[in-house]
Amino acid sequence: MNAGDLLEQYVTNVDGQVFAVKNLQGMVGAVMARYSRAEGGLRRTLAREFIKEDKLKVEKAYKLIERVLIAYGDDSVGELEGAHLSFEDISLLATKVIERRRIGGSPIEQSTRYIRYDVKDERTGRYRYYAPRSLPPGEAAAYRETMDRLFDNYARMWDQTKRYLERQKPMESAEYDLGPRGSRWPQMKDEKARRAFQRTYRNDIKTKACDILRAYLPLATLANVGLFGNGRFFQHLISKMLSSSLVEANDLGEMAFQELSKVIPHYVKRAKRQEYLAANARSMRETAARWFADLDPAQDGGVHLAEPDYAYIAERLDGATVSPERLRAAHLAEEELSFLAALAFSYARGSFTQIRERIKTLPAAARTEIMNAYYGQRATRRDRPERGIEHGYPYTFDLVTEWAVYKDLMRHRMATIQVQAMAPDLGFETPAEVAEAGVADIAAESVALSEKLFADLAADFPHEREYALLQGHRVRWLLGLNDRALMHLLELRTTPQGHVNYRRVCQEMHRLAASRYPERAGRMSFVNHEDNYWARGDSEARQRRKEAQFGD
Repeated sequence: MNAGDLLEQYVTNVDGQVFAVKNLQGMVGAVMARYSRAEGGLRRTLAREFIKEDKLKVEKAYKLIERVLIAYGDDSVGELEGAHLSFEDISLLATKVIERRRIGGSPIEQSTRYIRYDVKDERTGRYRYYAPRSLPPGEAAAYRETMDRLFDNYARMWDQTKRYLERQKPMESAEYDLGPRGSRWPQMKDEKARRAFQRTYRNDIKTKACDILRAYLPLATLANVGLFGNGRFFQHLISKMLSSSLVEANDLGEMAFQELSKVIPHYVKRAKRQEYLAANARSMRETAARWFADLDPAQDGGVHLAEPDYAYIAERLDGATVSPERLRAAHLAEEELSFLAALAFSYARGSFTQIRERIKTLPAAARTEIMNAYYGQRATRRDRPERGIEHGYPYTFDLVTEWAVYKDLMRHRMATIQVQAMAPDLGFETPAEVAEAGVADIAAESVALSEKLFADLAADFPHEREYALLQGHRVRWLLGLNDRALMHLLELRTTPQGHVNYRRVCQEMHRLAASRYPERAGRMSFVNHEDNYWARGDSEARQRRKEAQFGD
């Protein structure tokens, strides 16, 4: 076999200027690492150094990666190899631990906007929810009983909500643009057209019911997450999962390590629990309890665009000539206050403004304590604090939204997102349709059941208690981003097929941005401010038109 024939097994062409690599999973990073310091191109490096007697020199590749990643500490090489990984039947709470790792990985999650949860799993005979293994028998039994009742209630609400939506939009009066087939039910003459219309209508009603009732699914609800990531991403992901206070995340991190060790072993070899991060989190929880425990979490609800503390700046400049030096000093002092507020945000329960106001009253020693707790004891350059130190974007939004809206918007990777602990004291976002559909009593019972379970778990199981809360319970979170990221988020998440609640949040964010920077916000010209209640039907109709091109 000549060199060209050998190489054809591993590259898409043997002589072109541009080519793709194939059949080298687990080795391509090693080849490229060597290629960066070798004369000649990748194909020559591959043939000369990694193929012998028609076989890949796998052991050499592994030793090279071991040397580059471990001995030399060249992390960038970890970005040259990738893998696909699936997490199945994990809680909604755990999906966020995975999806918050934003650079180097691309996740896709099973959506509660499309999936019904009123049917029990054929394999287990149970509803699809996670039961923490850390709960002792008594608490575990009470937990399962509550979860079963929550899902029973979801099932009871489903049929009534569906019938309500069918009354609101009968198939006979529904209208969908199905192209040449027509747009109204009476126009559907042949069987294929009638099937396309019926399918569009069924999915329209189903997805609208899912949108309404997802508010009553607990954070223990099971979902699937698939993701592609490079080796560096997976190393950090596993380390973060092993360092989480959530036992489920620890278990999933162990399993991810085992499975990725079968395909890209050397890229995840250094993944381990980061005691640095775990210690910092404990220290910050203690510090926040000392200085911020009496804040009112329910104050400053809704969506706010955080401003610099102009009153504080003015106070520092009062009664004196405003020189550039004094203005700079006042501005920097205010920035330090806001920076400390960002560090404390995830561990306190209150608005960004409340936290900053409290910090203004603290002595210098307390401010230093916050800083020390957040940064911890850094032993190596890889001991990096969490995202609070990214503070300083032109837009910082303080949001109180239902958890489901947080879940949808937090996946935007080019932003800094911090979230506070969940508790029922911020209230519940009740969909207007539940009363109109006649299921308000069932819905209220679900909220009460959820909050009772949360209270029962609160004292002894502070991390497991969040599984009890529903997607409709509100959570406070901080979102920092620049104009480019804001444009992307708002234009994407206000498209007509988006969930009505996160569309409203994004529309309000755009209005707030325009109040500060009208010219810049005006350039975000594809933000949609229309009210599109049934827009999912239009999306379904577009799908039918595309299917028609391929003979359904």
